[in-house]
Amino acid sequence: MASRSTRKTPAVTRQRKDSVNRDETVSTLVTDGLLKSDELRELIHQTVTNAIETKLERLIDRLDTQEARLFELEQQLEHKEQEIRYLAGQVQGACGNVAEQKIVLNDLEQYSRRTNIRISGIAATPEERTDETVRKLLDEKLGITIAEEAIDRSHRVGKPGQDGRGHRAILVKFASTRTKVAVMKARRQLKGTSVVIREDLTAENMKLLSRTRRHEKVKSCWTIDGRIIAMVTDTNGIERKVNIRRHRDIDHL
Repeated sequence: MASRSTRKTPAVTRQRKDSVNRDETVSTLVTDGLLKSDELRELIHQTVTNAIETKLERLIDRLDTQEARLFELEQQLEHKEQEIRYLAGQVQGACGNVAEQKIVLNDLEQYSRRTNIRISGIAATPEERTDETVRKLLDEKLGITIAEEAIDRSHRVGKPGQDGRGHRAILVKFASTRTKVAVMKARRQLKGTSVVIREDLTAENMKLLSRTRRHEKVKSCWTIDGRIIAMVTDTNGIERKVNIRRHRDIDHL
């Protein structure tokens, strides 16, 4: 049985093309008509405008929120900075107070030693009585005769060899400041001997004295009633006396 032919006839093809053309024509006419409609243009304009305004409002709301948050953070930062400045002032004041208190305590300790001297360079003897050793030294070497009552107490201190000669120093506490001052004035007569007489300084004042001696501008230094005096040579060659009470006094020489 012969198969039925599926080829389309030319008439059918033309009909379909005409139908497509008519549809395109109608669509074009409708589109042109709509675009020319004022109502449609207004509708499109309003729709786009509303969409843009909605987006802008959301964006503005977000910006307002961020601005408010930023302002809050700035306020918190300013408050923290004020707290930091306040605490820094408190710490600085506390440190200053502690430093001043240390100076006051050191001065008080030095004042308690105002009648004391240390004598180094004297060899110890068996069954030594340091009061007699001191009185004999003052009488024979300095020409100062004192009564037994002039010495409140005396004893050896420190480790052997601290005076550089293997002897322990003798710490002497006189009964009066007058006797101590007289001995300090006459101690120059011991120059050239192995015996040295010094004031009884606190540990802090010993550090200050040692550092003062090492300073390049200090020509000489000594102590009076526990106070450190330095003879300083300025850059123009002029000499001046400076009282040293704290380490920053040395820094400012």
